[in-house]
Amino acid sequence: MSLIIGIVMSVGFILFAVILDGDSPTELIGVSAAMIVLGGTGGAVITQFGIGRIGIALKAVKTLLKPPKTDIPAFIANIGDWSNLARAQGSLALETVLEGTEDPFQKKGLQMIIDNTSQEDLHTIFGILSDNEYRADMKGAEFWEAAGGYSPTIGVLGAVLGLIHVMTRLDHPDELGAGIATAFIATVYGVGFANMIFLPLGAHIASLAKARKQERHIVIQGFLLLSEGKSGTLIRQNLQSFVTDQKKKDKAADKGVEAKLGEAEEQAA
Repeated sequence: MSLIIGIVMSVGFILFAVILDGDSPTELIGVSAAMIVLGGTGGAVITQFGIGRIGIALKAVKTLLKPPKTDIPAFIANIGDWSNLARAQGSLALETVLEGTEDPFQKKGLQMIIDNTSQEDLHTIFGILSDNEYRADMKGAEFWEAAGGYSPTIGVLGAVLGLIHVMTRLDHPDELGAGIATAFIATVYGVGFANMIFLPLGAHIASLAKARKQERHIVIQGFLLLSEGKSGTLIRQNLQSFVTDQKKKDKAADKGVEAKLGEAEEQAA
């Protein structure tokens, strides 16, 4: 929902500002400019990543509407119970909860515990799986961030092409003003698409990928403690400390951003 609100808000305020200046929003419509910016940007990112990345990028946008998220409190409660079950009846008893576990990452962890995988191998395998999932999650972000980098330059290219067309019609001075205005629409599209859609999408997807990586880190720590045979109470306490530390880091990061914004406002004043 925030994705839709953000895009509508940014575009809406710009159009409202245009109307306040007494201009018509239809003056910003340029089919050829849109073709140059979107077509040129699309071609550039396809050249960089390949055509298959388009589907991945669109799927990543879809996940922003309903982001996948690990229920960490539920996992902490569950793994404590799994530990108590394994300590009481052996690791094979975890087969009773394996089928009822929907999260593939947690399911893989349970299977490795059941198979008596060594802690060293458990850590290595989990690390590889986590890194692979993070790289997969970042593919969409890389696509949109690249599009945000190409788009303004393609927009300038469109403006130059428009000006070239205007210069060929210097014998019609009454058309110069409208021709130049139309030429710069491509620049508006290039900068607008980059800063209101492409770059925010890339940053949002990257942020989600990092959040999911942090969640997997907590899950990995839980299974490592389970493989050591720690009690359910001790595992819950350890994992809860990870959650608390992460919240503190997030608050510290938010304060850092607020401090930077305050410094910027003071310098502007």
